[in-house]
Amino acid sequence: MNKKMVSVMLIFLIAGFSAGYLHFLISTKLRTTETCTASVVVFHKGIQANFTFDFMYNKQKKNGVVSVSGRLHQTNRFEGTIRRDISYTWAENRNTYKFLSASISKIDNAETLPDDVIATVLPAFYVYANKEVNYSIKAQGNSGFLFTVGKRPLFICAH
Repeated sequence: MNKKMVSVMLIFLIAGFSAGYLHFLISTKLRTTETCTASVVVFHKGIQANFTFDFMYNKQKKNGVVSVSGRLHQTNRFEGTIRRDISYTWAENRNTYKFLSASISKIDNAETLPDDVIATVLPAFYVYANKEVNYSIKAQGNSGFLFTVGKRPLFICAH
């Protein structure tokens, strides 16, 4: 083999490794689940509910899971806990997202509140399967997202 042939083979070898590495990076990014967390306090008719929402989602597949955990107090008395995972899909139109709950997985040993009580402080999307909720979601730089309904801010979901 002469120098020219070795150089051409070396170039093809480097190009092959580069293309393989680029493919690896792109496919890893497509499969990567992103996350954000929000703390929310809800007051409704003497009830105070403290929730944590952990959103895990895949932008390419347009699906995810939101883990909801929290405690509910009524007139300063502890009533119970919530701990469930909601699998969901979404459709988007500009910055408006329609989430559809696919299934609800209750963590039985951690959740003590019945669905009808939870439904008084959370949208049906978080309580029952096949329910929708609409959010406007706006990126807040690299720090997270602002969830709103109309012009009313609801919570910030931080990375």
